[in-house]
Amino acid sequence: FKENGYTVITKKKGRPPKNAQKQGQTADQRIGRAGKEAYSRACIHKKIGGLNSRTQEPRKEELARAINELRQELRLSVKYIIDVINTNPGLPHISRSNYYYQTHKLDKDSGNQKLMDRIKEIFLEHRQRYGYRRIYGQLRREDYEVNHKKVQRLMQKMGLFAISIRKKRKYSSYYGVQGKIKPDLIKRKFYAIIPNRHWFTDVTEFHLKDQKLYLSPIIDGCTQEIISYNISRHPDLKQVMTMLDDAFEK
Repeated sequence: FKENGYTVITKKKGRPPKNAQKQGQTADQRIGRAGKEAYSRACIHKKIGGLNSRTQEPRKEELARAINELRQELRLSVKYIIDVINTNPGLPHISRSNYYYQTHKLDKDSGNQKLMDRIKEIFLEHRQRYGYRRIYGQLRREDYEVNHKKVQRLMQKMGLFAISIRKKRKYSSYYGVQGKIKPDLIKRKFYAIIPNRHWFTDVTEFHLKDQKLYLSPIIDGCTQEIISYNISRHPDLKQVMTMLDDAFEK
């Protein structure tokens, strides 16, 4: 302040060189363009990746609808969005010709949006257990003038498929050969005073990870000790004979 008075900040006189000014502008433009491109890619990955987060791959109609939404939000071209999608191996791919084909199909059902929303509501209200026939009956009761084939087509288009619930199969035991019954030698007394006097055996079925296993043990009537056992995938004669051979050897 003592040296320069009120002009504390001194600037060099004259304009900066033209080359330096252009270099500064181009650098700012590059930074802005790179930031915009990174933001656009992140939005595309988030939008399309959200469709791919389910168990089944998204349908092409859903991809085309998502691309249209991205075009409106980010003001980007179709070619740029599809190139970003196809260059990422973790995203579902779609070609430009398929996109335009699906866009034309979307225009066909543009007037059915209210019906599609109601179909989806009924589908979710009944815990995804209603097929197109039961949803068609519900719509008819609500005075919707619609054909069952149209309901089926719209549900397939939205990817709505009913979950099939199988009833548990009733257990059916094997009664053996019907006819003359041999006499009961032990008189249903399932115990013994001396070891190795009475042996008892049976075959038990287990379900483990969608597979069946069969356990065949021999239990002593006195000590309740398992003399021998065998585990097999099939309850055949080989399993029983192997169990008996091991018991006799022991």
